[in-house]
Amino acid sequence: MSNKTYLANKGEKYNVTGNVWASFYLNKESYKALVLEVEAGGLDKAAELYKVEKKRVIKWLRYNGRGKFVAQLNEKKELVAIAA
Repeated sequence: MSNKTYLANKGEKYNVTGNVWASFYLNKESYKALVLEVEAGGLDKAAELYKVEKKRVIKWLRYNGRGKFVAQLNEKKELVAIAA
C-alpha cells in the first residue's frame, strides 16, 4: 500500500480527503504529548499552549487517537463533542 492510498483510506474513514486527514496527522510522540496536556489542563489549555483553536486540538485527537482517548473523555463526561 502506498502512502497516497493510506492517506486516502484514512480520509475516507472520516469522510474527508486524504489531504485533509494528513493536515491533522501527528506522530505518536506528539500525540502522546498532546494527550498529556489535555489530561492535565483540558482542551482550552492545550489549545493555548499549542497556539491553535480548540477545534484543531479536537481534530488532532479524533484523527489520531483511535478512539481510546475520546472514550476516556466521554467517561469523564468532559467532552462528548469530540466523539460527534
